[in-house]
Amino acid sequence: MTLTDIEYKTFLKIHIDFLFFVGQKSKIIDDTMDFKKFVDTDFSVKLKCRDFFLDNQTILDDYLTTNFDKLTTEQISILTGFKKTITSYFVIFKCLTNNAIFIDTKDNRFYAVKGLGDSFDNFFDRFPVLVQTTILPFNNQIIYDGFMKSQGIYFGSGMKSTMNEDYKTAKKNNNILTTI
Repeated sequence: MTLTDIEYKTFLKIHIDFLFFVGQKSKIIDDTMDFKKFVDTDFSVKLKCRDFFLDNQTILDDYLTTNFDKLTTEQISILTGFKKTITSYFVIFKCLTNNAIFIDTKDNRFYAVKGLGDSFDNFFDRFPVLVQTTILPFNNQIIYDGFMKSQGIYFGSGMKSTMNEDYKTAKKNNNILTTI
């Protein structure tokens, strides 16, 4: 239920390059920091860059314009998908063979989400669990952006039963979204 190794490395390269740009433009990182130091810097700095992007999505257009002649068609397509992010509280309902089922708590929509390099069941010992994250399209599938905050809330049998019924209905009606 994760990206292939090639897909994972592709996403990571594109995402970290973009976050470095965001960090520079937003002044989150010092002008003297080079890319290698940024890659090795603390996770919290990258999270600040991601959050800045989510609050200022026009910076993506600046990145695309600035780097247009350096980017491949595939990279531009992937980056354009960043405009379709959904940031929310999600219930990771269950892990399946090919993806995990996320339920958006805002509208009760179901999403089939792939992990990046690690499966979601490597992060959590049981499901369903409430998390805060951002999902986005990537190569005709849905992934999360690598930043996930667990709310430490697990659901009991009553809620799980209700979610399971909703899941069965969504599955029957082809309402589990596999692309954004």
